[in-house]
Amino acid sequence: MRWLFILLVSCNSLPILANPALFSHAEITLMHKAFSQHQDNFTREQTKTRLAENQFLLDQAQQHQSHLLARQSEVGYATKFHARRYVMSLLTSHFVSTAAPQKAVVNWANYTQTQLQADLPSYPNDNHYSSAQLKKLANIDLTSFSGAPLTLADLMHEQSMQNRYKLHQGDYTLFKQLLNEHRQYNRLIKHLKVQLTQSNISLKNLALIATGELIRSPMLSYFGVQTQMHGERSDYVEILKSNITTQDIKQFYMQHKADFKHKSTVYASGAIFSSSKNAASFKKAVIKTSFQKALSQHALNNIFAKTKGILTREHNSQWAAQVVFNLKESQLAGPIRSPNGQWLVAQTHQVKFDYYSVQSETVRYQATLALIEEAAKLAYQKNKLAWFKLHKLSL
Repeated sequence: MRWLFILLVSCNSLPILANPALFSHAEITLMHKAFSQHQDNFTREQTKTRLAENQFLLDQAQQHQSHLLARQSEVGYATKFHARRYVMSLLTSHFVSTAAPQKAVVNWANYTQTQLQADLPSYPNDNHYSSAQLKKLANIDLTSFSGAPLTLADLMHEQSMQNRYKLHQGDYTLFKQLLNEHRQYNRLIKHLKVQLTQSNISLKNLALIATGELIRSPMLSYFGVQTQMHGERSDYVEILKSNITTQDIKQFYMQHKADFKHKSTVYASGAIFSSSKNAASFKKAVIKTSFQKALSQHALNNIFAKTKGILTREHNSQWAAQVVFNLKESQLAGPIRSPNGQWLVAQTHQVKFDYYSVQSETVRYQATLALIEEAAKLAYQKNKLAWFKLHKLSL
């Protein structure tokens, strides 16, 4: 296939970067426990593989999707915000037997709602503060409330667009909640300092693990090995698509022709009634004799007589034809209420199948999607293995 050159180029051009982190036995155990809570029978080896793969994805994000390391959405929270919460969850779950630190008494009078509103500039409609505004916000020190170095610029930067708007509107309850979360995290880290050291668990590594988990899904989508929402494709995947040829599609069609089999013609009879009672009575007559004899007994005509009882996809604009076309062979159906309040009784007699033409839009569309997926998975595996080999890692 023509996309093979992409694999060769990308594999041979992998840059030599800083060595990936080597996670301790305790860190792997912690993550094995975390992953096992969401997936049964998740092994320790699978945990090690996932952590290593996430480092590959982090490396690729730095090169191709660096914005993900800051935030995944312009209107969402900063990645750092999510990572801190992820680490908090890991620690509270892993050290569940450890008594929680006592809550600190905070004097909120030292920074009131009035002061907050005075310090915040006008709400940025484009969701971005100017350099001057950021400089001003950076001079507002919130360390006494958070328990670790934190400025108002830091706090506002990591918020979602919705939270930022609320803070600009004077939501002081939200402001205190956000600072309480910072303080709770920082107090927990201080409280567990000795245990973390003794357990050989690094906060730096946990933050790296958390970030890797957060960017995993969007990066897999970027490489085309995971379906994106709304069918969107990255520029990377579009390159793979552009290298799919008519010959590739034809070859795929020949190998998977059975997948392009479709119902082409249905031979059927039908009758319409003004009441469900009459329709049910007619159906009983069909069961006792046949559809044709029941039509004669009730002095009715087959509603599909104009097409000699033959239905194709071209007739699907008609409600009755659309319903009957989707029935199984020899199926008697009804009474079925129509959109205008009438009742349908219908029966299929024979169903014929055909294959979409290799030139059809259906074949081109479905084959292209399958070929993109095949190419994306192949490229991803090649690049990942090359990266692992480069950094002397094993799966």
